[in-house]
Amino acid sequence: MKIYDKSDRLLLDITPDDNSYRNRAIMGENDLTLYFSLPTHIELPIGAYCRFEGETYTLMRPEQFKMKHNRLFEYTVTFSSSQASAKIWKFRNPVDGRLKFPLTAKPKEHLQMFIDNMNRRDTGWTMGECIDDVEKLISYDHDYCWDALTKIANEFKTEFEFRGKRVSLRKVEYNKSYPLPLSYGRGNGFKPNIGRSNSSDALPVEILFVQGGDRNIDRSKYPKSKTLRAVSNGCLLLPVGATIGYDGEHFEGEDGYNPANARHYAVDDLGLSIRNIDRPLTTMAEDSLDRSDDYPKRVGTISSVVAVNAEKNLYDFIDTSIPPELNYEDYLIGEESMTVVFQSGELAGREFDVKYYHEAKTINGTTKAGRRFEIVPQEIDGVMMPGGTFVPAQTNTYAVFNVMLPDSYIRNDSDKSGAEWDMFKSAVKYLFDNEEKKFSFTGELDGIWAKKDWVNIGGRIILGGYIRFTDANFEPDGVLVRITAIKDYINNPHSPKITLSNETISGSVSSTIKQLGSTDVVIEDNQRAALQFTKRRFRDAKETIEMIEAALSDNFSSRINPIAVETMSLLVGDERLQYQFVAAPGSTEAVAHNIEWLEASKQLHAPAGTIQHLTLGIDSIRPSHQPNEYHYWNVGEFTSSSLQDGSVRYYLYIRAQKQYSGNAGAAEFRLETSSHELEEGDFYWLLCGILNTEYDGERSFATLYGFTEILPGRITADRLLASDGQSYFDMLNAAMKLKDKLMFNTNGDGELRLKGTIVQSQNGIDEAPLGCYRGEYNNETTYFNGDEVTYAESESSPTCSYRCISQTPITGVPPTNTLSWQVTAAGVQGEAGI
Repeated sequence: MKIYDKSDRLLLDITPDDNSYRNRAIMGENDLTLYFSLPTHIELPIGAYCRFEGETYTLMRPEQFKMKHNRLFEYTVTFSSSQASAKIWKFRNPVDGRLKFPLTAKPKEHLQMFIDNMNRRDTGWTMGECIDDVEKLISYDHDYCWDALTKIANEFKTEFEFRGKRVSLRKVEYNKSYPLPLSYGRGNGFKPNIGRSNSSDALPVEILFVQGGDRNIDRSKYPKSKTLRAVSNGCLLLPVGATIGYDGEHFEGEDGYNPANARHYAVDDLGLSIRNIDRPLTTMAEDSLDRSDDYPKRVGTISSVVAVNAEKNLYDFIDTSIPPELNYEDYLIGEESMTVVFQSGELAGREFDVKYYHEAKTINGTTKAGRRFEIVPQEIDGVMMPGGTFVPAQTNTYAVFNVMLPDSYIRNDSDKSGAEWDMFKSAVKYLFDNEEKKFSFTGELDGIWAKKDWVNIGGRIILGGYIRFTDANFEPDGVLVRITAIKDYINNPHSPKITLSNETISGSVSSTIKQLGSTDVVIEDNQRAALQFTKRRFRDAKETIEMIEAALSDNFSSRINPIAVETMSLLVGDERLQYQFVAAPGSTEAVAHNIEWLEASKQLHAPAGTIQHLTLGIDSIRPSHQPNEYHYWNVGEFTSSSLQDGSVRYYLYIRAQKQYSGNAGAAEFRLETSSHELEEGDFYWLLCGILNTEYDGERSFATLYGFTEILPGRITADRLLASDGQSYFDMLNAAMKLKDKLMFNTNGDGELRLKGTIVQSQNGIDEAPLGCYRGEYNNETTYFNGDEVTYAESESSPTCSYRCISQTPITGVPPTNTLSWQVTAAGVQGEAGI
């Protein structure tokens, strides 16, 4: 184990004691503890670091040691992962620096504030996946960043996860559809002394009472039934008489819903509680759920802002997306004043009285646009708002209060939407997770068993990874549980101690469930993982040829090596490897499937998918075939163990069942050091790709399924790649990249990005850079030729737009400097508005 200082200078190269270990837990620590001995004393500086399994661990506190005698020092050194920084940095409001403040926002806004705080002291922190839920108020009070993140997770009843400096807010789950089978006994995974413990004496919940919020509720009108109105007490009810199915991940009617795994739930006749209607009531055990943040609302987006009189803090905003039939003035509750609460931007969480104009209106000769809100200024935390930096902005979101919205915002049975249905679904997720007995298992993995196939097993021993645990004595039917904690030994990584639990982690308090379903709807961000291709060198191509010869020599003659080949046609591919990834069983349309080599952690990752084989079982050439004539398999997600030995080359196979019922069989990715025949025993072994040996610290991965055809004037292929992997034309993903100069759809977002673009006049002579708007001028930002900013020299000066004309990057040069900036749009101070 090598230990370096902050400057990457090697300090020590030690041999850790066998007791050295790494300890990881969901929403807990990720630390590396090393025990070692030295003949002399050495003081490791704070900030020293080492790497283990592709992750960097840093020394954050002085080491411990014992001096046995003058020539024997025994050290205990604990290194921490990057997440430990969150425990020493304070959580502040990035806008005004306050340590004590409330914030009402959606999960994504709360998480973004955590990311902003981490980047305040460090760089590279990014947001991962995040659940979607209603806005919730969280009061931060001189918290450390770790405590603030725990508050966020607890408030939204979910978990958080660190993957390096990428932070996600969601249930930590992996391989749920393809769990690793483990049981007690030789050759089955677990060593002796495995134990099960109950986490709670509480009975599983059978009836769940739910209480909703009271905002935007007119007690005199809701609900319409007087009987229900008497029991609602002015709060939102569940949709009376409604039923819905839930499979642990998806609701009935959603894409991916699996009826075979679903449970069904119903609301009582008063709209106060729900129960599982697939099971008879036995204990009548009850629980309750507070959903006071559920109430009818519409979250709108600001389309434009009007600074009526900034000196007097008079600002209006317009939302052109408000539908014609939604005139907020018509839905006011009694004599209450209409208010808005901003959901994002500088005013997030702050509430203001407003005056609303649904249609355009002329006042004192001035015509005001429709769908317009006039904000009534007020003093908040000693500052008059809106004003200064605390002003609304285009694309900020807001919600209107003290209005009784139309019925479609309360309950819409046609698409199961509205506040009542949203609350019902949240309650179903909670009951699904709490209607089984709670327990956990703890055991040590059998190192001999694991080492035999560690390449394929190691990547599945991760926090949140699912295990199908069975035991003939106390779990004969098997139970689906997660890995919630891992203690792996540095010198014996194949035999970690793992905690298996159907527990939902919540700070320091755990609650357990028999079969943990995903209680969160994860925001997909409309972006797939960024496309990445490895560098491809001549030696990789030569090595790949050798491996293909070993795997497919029965279907090809020996290689040829002429100076030139003159031919009319070239077909590259093997008939047995003509399969494609498709959206679902029965589909015939190919979809992109991006297998990645993760250089930092030295792991190969392949996402789950469905393959359609185009030649197996197809004996005749016809214009078309029916989907049921093809073989389909569902392939589970795969992440290899950390492949530290760079001299070993691997085949990536898809091992697929020959015999299966239904429209698709089960299959799995497997890394193998030797080749397989197409048919071995009960499986097809479909060659998917080759992972070459390491060279200059890098590996190359290439897929081998599909084909390439070369005809005169035409090439048929899925993608074209440069040898360095930095430029490509990917027809299957509809993406292309030319190093860092041109990128189209490389993040799966359909966007075209151009860097340093020059446009030329039709005269063929004059050229100018294509402008890039960088927002308001910042004295600490570096600007480049063509960058555009807005800037006001003083609060009383009009705002103007400027373009950087400096041929070299500049920092701290204000836009009023005419040698470096040029005015593109000059603002003029207008008369005070109304």
